[in-house]
Amino acid sequence: MSKKTKIYVCTEGKKCPKKGSKAVAAALHTAVAALSADDQERIAVKECKCLDLCKKGPSIVVAPEKVRYGRVTAGDAVAIVNAHLNGGEPLTRLQKKRFSNER
Repeated sequence: MSKKTKIYVCTEGKKCPKKGSKAVAAALHTAVAALSADDQERIAVKECKCLDLCKKGPSIVVAPEKVRYGRVTAGDAVAIVNAHLNGGEPLTRLQKKRFSNER
């Protein structure tokens, strides 16, 4: 059994909510809800505090891969779900570098 994929969306930080992160979270919830029941079981959208991408917000992190996306719009949510979560390839135009403590 594979690990559940979690999409963390900064909706409680200082900057991301002002830049539209709540709309991004809503769009991600809608995009995941449109998937098959099996896919819905393996993907969860989690609203959270700061993801340390404040200047590039709204930001999201897809785990367990720890892929970071910045300047995400509600319209990008469907593209991320389709490309990354269904297609297996990160959406490179929004992808940001890895966490600073990783190699």
